[in-house]
Amino acid sequence: MRKFNYNEIVVLNPLQTRYQMMSSRVFIPLYAAANDGIYRMNRAKRVGGFAATLGIVIGVIVLAFIAIFGIFLVSLALPTSFSYPVDWIPTLIGVGLIAGSIFGIIKLVKIGKRFGKITNDLEGELIVSWDQVKTITVMNVRQENVANRPSLVVNTVAPTYKEIGDWHVLTTDGNDITIPNVDDPYNKLNYVKNRFNLNFS
Repeated sequence: MRKFNYNEIVVLNPLQTRYQMMSSRVFIPLYAAANDGIYRMNRAKRVGGFAATLGIVIGVIVLAFIAIFGIFLVSLALPTSFSYPVDWIPTLIGVGLIAGSIFGIIKLVKIGKRFGKITNDLEGELIVSWDQVKTITVMNVRQENVANRPSLVVNTVAPTYKEIGDWHVLTTDGNDITIPNVDDPYNKLNYVKNRFNLNFS
């Protein structure tokens, strides 16, 4: 596996809309072109890091509400605690909720930073180097609706179309590797060839 920065790669088949995150498209490997070849990116690690980060954010929000409830409890019980000792019980409970929530939030933020780094990590496995590529042919070109508006109805009524196709990579030893769902496939192929100074047909 090789680690990358965003500016080192050209992502070939990204998800086009947020709705595709809930479709079978997420099970298709993510491919990227780099200076030495085409890589299959480790999407599962990033998705796992994103899911963990999202869970941590939800946890922080829940703990913040618990802390607010603790503050509310203390504000109600504390004035009467001096007259009625039994009212120290809800005061202590409120203080405990506040302290526990603050401690939990601090811990979750530390954990979140670690998972945030995982989410930003880019790594991939080389599937074919450029010196093994004989030719790349664009096939199965079609128009897909890539509207990404909040309303599915609006997306249907006013669609935004984008050209999507598959790259068929023919290698020098006769293998055929398919890179599915490449967006703007012809222009992206020309861009990749120019960027990495490639001269295959």
